[in-house]
Amino acid sequence: MISQETKTFYAFNIDKMFKAVFVGTDEISKRLLLELLSECLDTKVDKIIGFIPIELGVRSKYERSKRLDLIVEIDGRKINVELNSSFDEVNRIRNLNYYFSFCSQYTIEGDAYDIESDFIHISLNYKASKNSPLIACYTFYDKENKKELDRRFRYYEINVEKFAKFWYDKDMKSVREKPLLTMIGIKDPEELDKYSEKMAISSIKECVDKLKTLNSDKKFVYNITPEQDDILTKNTLKKIYKSEGLAEGKAEGLAEGEAKGKIEAQREITINLLKNNYPIEEIAKITGLSEEEIKNIELNNNHVN
Repeated sequence: MISQETKTFYAFNIDKMFKAVFVGTDEISKRLLLELLSECLDTKVDKIIGFIPIELGVRSKYERSKRLDLIVEIDGRKINVELNSSFDEVNRIRNLNYYFSFCSQYTIEGDAYDIESDFIHISLNYKASKNSPLIACYTFYDKENKKELDRRFRYYEINVEKFAKFWYDKDMKSVREKPLLTMIGIKDPEELDKYSEKMAISSIKECVDKLKTLNSDKKFVYNITPEQDDILTKNTLKKIYKSEGLAEGKAEGLAEGEAKGKIEAQREITINLLKNNYPIEEIAKITGLSEEEIKNIELNNNHVN
């Protein structure tokens, strides 16, 4: 069973955990990454040539610096892998911009343009739209003339939680087609244990065992990733606003005032979270309001996006 030494279980959707399992110069990490990339690209990937420095250069004062999640050079292909723990249109716009920047900065080989390498972006997406496909591959294609401009440039979006649904729906035929993509979509520790046992695949067991080990390492999980920090920020906001609501109510010295303070605090929390594009279901958990109440607050505040 998964160790309960840490209160929160961090799964593969956490950037730090994903990289600790799949990214490394040791042979096991390389093999696991090759298997995962093979599933993503639907073709066997044999060898990692190397990891490319992931700091994109800033070429003007108007351009932001960016550290890409991971760039791997494999068999004439340069692959950028991006983990999106909460995917939305903003993520897509950001990723596309960085993808084109990545392409432009790595298309020169010596004194000529690189005409051999493929430039591939893979977005591993969590909390994507239910209507999004399992795997989408975008290319430069003229539909009217049925002509592709350059097959070397490909942009993939993968809905990993949709793969995990195969497991929960007991669709084992689909699960076995993409076992690692299914695994990284599962976030519940008990389900990962069941999945590892049921699949009986060495790479799955290695990934799950390593994830469990990392979760039991207090020093490792103490160093908070941006995703974990986001969770802490939301929980802290919740406490602050609730506290302010209670204080306001008590100051009035009346139960009615206390209730009013709580309501106002909930409203302010909701507005702030909506401004930061948090999903309505998540806001409901944080504030205790119903989804209908949250929608009404959104409608009544024109300045909320």
